[in-house]
Amino acid sequence: MNRRRVTARDIAVSALREGEGTLAARLDALLESNPLSPADRALARELAFGVVRRRSTLWAVLRGFLAEPDRRLPGAVPYILLVAAYQLLFLDRVPGFAAVDEAVEQTRRHHHRRQSGMVNGVLRTIARNVSEAASGRPPLAADVIPVAADVFRRCERKVFADPHDEPARFLSTAFSLPAALARRWLEQFGSLASAADVCLHAASRPPMVLRVNTLKTDVADVVERLAGQGVEARPHENGLSVVLATHADVRSLEVFNEGLVQPQDATATAASLAAAPEPGMNVLDFCAAPGTKTTHLGELMGGQGHITAVDVSEGKLARIEDNCRRMGLEIVRTRLAEGIGSLETGSFDVALVDVPCSNTGVLARRPEARWRLNEENIARLARDQADLLAAAAAFVKPGGRLVYSTCSLEPEENIGVVREFLKRCKTAKLSEDRLTVPAGADEPTRWYDGGYIAVLQL
Repeated sequence: MNRRRVTARDIAVSALREGEGTLAARLDALLESNPLSPADRALARELAFGVVRRRSTLWAVLRGFLAEPDRRLPGAVPYILLVAAYQLLFLDRVPGFAAVDEAVEQTRRHHHRRQSGMVNGVLRTIARNVSEAASGRPPLAADVIPVAADVFRRCERKVFADPHDEPARFLSTAFSLPAALARRWLEQFGSLASAADVCLHAASRPPMVLRVNTLKTDVADVVERLAGQGVEARPHENGLSVVLATHADVRSLEVFNEGLVQPQDATATAASLAAAPEPGMNVLDFCAAPGTKTTHLGELMGGQGHITAVDVSEGKLARIEDNCRRMGLEIVRTRLAEGIGSLETGSFDVALVDVPCSNTGVLARRPEARWRLNEENIARLARDQADLLAAAAAFVKPGGRLVYSTCSLEPEENIGVVREFLKRCKTAKLSEDRLTVPAGADEPTRWYDGGYIAVLQL
């Protein structure tokens, strides 16, 4: 008897349904045991991460068409509905009838035959009541589904709250965010329109941005090399990176394996630039894994000097070392965080402290992070960040530079931590700080993740 072929949709449903580990790890394990073609592997990842990224939006639409929206659905049925609805609303390469038919078959295969009629009816009703994708900036309206920065669909029913009467609830469902974060951003960014810009970025598919290794090549050469491999890329406006036109497995690219590029967003690249290390300096990179900033620091130093890269586990240090070998950097030495007591205090010219954070500036890249956010976690993170900044400062020589960075938009993790440090360290001066608000969802060559950088002189 032939074993039924597992589909990309099956993998996505299984990965979403399992609760242990990260979504990426669950997908990797399922794809390892159920080999698919490259196209189907990419589809499985798109479906699973897409559902996590747009979960609240999908449920708002589904609830608008379910006869009993508050009724608990059994087993795999909720995930089957989410995956199918994602295809109907957010993917134009999957025919609607195929998405519906596969969902019905999946429901039967999961022994929920009684639910198959409901699944069929709800999804077909959604397909009939939602318009084709329209071009243009999505209007902020209860019957408009934002698909991308310049794409939207209209629904014959109002599936979201009124944006003017209940702005936080509208943002939470239309752009798929925790209600508490939607309220935060409304207050922080000052208006519905401004907050919606940040929310739309968090709901977007991020482009692949590759920083070019200037020790080996330049942007023009990388673009040309990629074209020779059939991969379209364009220069990023920062002049240091390239942006891939479509998703590609970076590990399969010659330019990656030869150490010519490193996946890194332009905002993260700016943190190393702010550190401004010079050839011959002694540099400390705190919380360094996986080594993207470490390698950039080494490039800026022209491969001359010393970098000590610190992190909390041997596994993290191994990733730093692998990246340094690939990028051709020999000036980096790694050290476990538990052993930093053996480092000489006041011996480093520059320290970069890129701390673990809430990730609210990079929710497009880390969609699961949004569902872990709460006020307690942000407060705990801010305390840990303050401790890390103070610990790194002890190793910087008088007159040296201390750079603090996060990929968060939250004031408690950013200027709040810096102010607390300045209270503790009376000799430190804040030279500059800047919050990068996420941007570029409508133009990949201008894409920036959100983040914060502060430069302190000791």
